[in-house]
Amino acid sequence: MIIERSYDYPLIRMIMTEPQIWFEISQNYTGDIEDFKPEVDNYVYLIGYDKMNVIGLFIIHKSEHGYQCHVQVIPERRKKHAAEFGQKVIQWTWDNTDINKLTALIPFKFKNVISFAESQGFKIAGSIDDDCVMNIER
Repeated sequence: MIIERSYDYPLIRMIMTEPQIWFEISQNYTGDIEDFKPEVDNYVYLIGYDKMNVIGLFIIHKSEHGYQCHVQVIPERRKKHAAEFGQKVIQWTWDNTDINKLTALIPFKFKNVISFAESQGFKIAGSIDDDCVMNIER
């Protein structure tokens, strides 16, 4: 698996608007899918590839919670590639940035996502509203 930083915003948008991924994103997005554009300033987008297939997208951005991250894996590739993708994007972050801590805000209703984050080394640090706050440190 190859991990690359991407500035290919049409590809990033294509991943984020994949129907199952968009369904989850749209829970917190107030606009229409046609108007959606990936943030450009202060965002790092990492894309994982297996040969020529996109595995998923890892997003890092500065927020009031520190460096927040989001993971989107193409649904049909989750079972085979999600664990390796998670490990590789975290390692890429430690190797290529000065970021020492990543934070994920995961709705408590997504127990499977919280379990996945724990399997990647994230620890539960608390809660904000309906979100579980999870951190991983270098």
